[in-house]
Amino acid sequence: MNDSVETNPAVAGSVSWELATNGPPRDYEHFPEVRAGVNAKPLPSPTGRRLEINEAQKTRLYRDGFLVIKHAVPLELTRDARERVQGLRASGGTTDFQRGFQFFATTPACQQGFVNMFEGSWLGGALRELIGPFSPIIACDAHNTPGADDSGFVGGDQGEMGHIDGMMAPPPQYYPQSVDDIVALGKDPNDPEAMHRYMSHLDHTVQNPMGTPFYMDPERTLTLGTFTAFVGIAFSDQTRMGCGQTGVRRGFHHDMEQFFRMQREAGGPIGYEGPGWPRVDPASVASGTPRMGMPAPLLRPPQARHGGLVDIKGWRDSRGKPYSWITPVLLEEGDAFVALHGLPHAGTANHSRHTRYGAFFRVRRFRPNNPYEGDPRWLHGTRDQNDRLADATAVEFDYESYNPYQTTIDHLCDMWSEWDGMQETVERERAEQGGRYPARLTFPVSPEYASGRLPPVEVPHDA
Repeated sequence: MNDSVETNPAVAGSVSWELATNGPPRDYEHFPEVRAGVNAKPLPSPTGRRLEINEAQKTRLYRDGFLVIKHAVPLELTRDARERVQGLRASGGTTDFQRGFQFFATTPACQQGFVNMFEGSWLGGALRELIGPFSPIIACDAHNTPGADDSGFVGGDQGEMGHIDGMMAPPPQYYPQSVDDIVALGKDPNDPEAMHRYMSHLDHTVQNPMGTPFYMDPERTLTLGTFTAFVGIAFSDQTRMGCGQTGVRRGFHHDMEQFFRMQREAGGPIGYEGPGWPRVDPASVASGTPRMGMPAPLLRPPQARHGGLVDIKGWRDSRGKPYSWITPVLLEEGDAFVALHGLPHAGTANHSRHTRYGAFFRVRRFRPNNPYEGDPRWLHGTRDQNDRLADATAVEFDYESYNPYQTTIDHLCDMWSEWDGMQETVERERAEQGGRYPARLTFPVSPEYASGRLPPVEVPHDA
């Protein structure tokens, strides 16, 4: 933590250091029900058992990139949230996003029910011990996967390659559906560099239908949004295999940090269009089926350093094929999990007949130099582009006092830097493993395509 911040709690943004450290009051003015005039004091006092993350749990978090916190939220809060959502569904007041995957509960009452799970338990306090101060959570995403329908349709399956929040969903109006689309745009489908930087004709004000901008900054140094911790709360049982629980690429946060460091050292940008991460995969264009590019580390199955291939009975995708790359996060109702932003994850198939209910929060460590810190327009808790307004216009920053994009790049290349309560664990683990990572990786240059990278190669620590 920056010593100057500890001694001088004054901050530039609209949320005080004290509020970020101690959490919001019951009548916090930006809670959904307060803002809507529904309830002036919606947040219940914390109930349930106090949570303390012990050293064994911190070690597991460091090694795996995620941690399950048992019985984190009292059942009266999870059931209240579920009743609010079910009431909304019964009235038809939900927004379908994708058949069989999720809907967003958009009423203030539903959002307040989710916030109450986060702060009406001791989970928020435990996360402040683990991460440090953060602006009050005022919104989240509800990823609620319906069960299989009578026609045999099974939803929720995002594949097992995984993604990192802030990556861009494929918008049909910008990504090519055929080689003809590429030609019509005036780009050469046979030029790998043109495919790698396929969005270069756009600027930072253009966004995809999900609200993710193609570039974070006007200078185009960054194409990926970020935050500190991805936190999920189960408000239905998710212990039976194949009921739509979250899947993670266990241990891949170590690989992704090294990948981002490689991109930075090569001159960037960081994310899409940087080395090893084309906007449009050149090989897919050559085969006549253009598709989004993926970062080099995710193109490989789990290696021995990740625990090897996953083999769990009943763990299968929407077609019935076993998942072997992603690890299921098994949660009882009221359990929570916390993961690094940089840990790839995915939604999985729900073969059951019951809806899987989960609330997901994106928490970012407090940035005291940010002139917009705590601004409610950022909807803290739900956004993965925390320095962009919802309409994707870039707000103005004085880069000399605060450069949000460089700060984000630094965090992607040093993922534990925003976790105050993990520093001793990280230092100990790195000392015991003989280096910064469990396995040091290199990303060889492809002789066919200089801007691309072959799959990473492990390098012995003593090499």
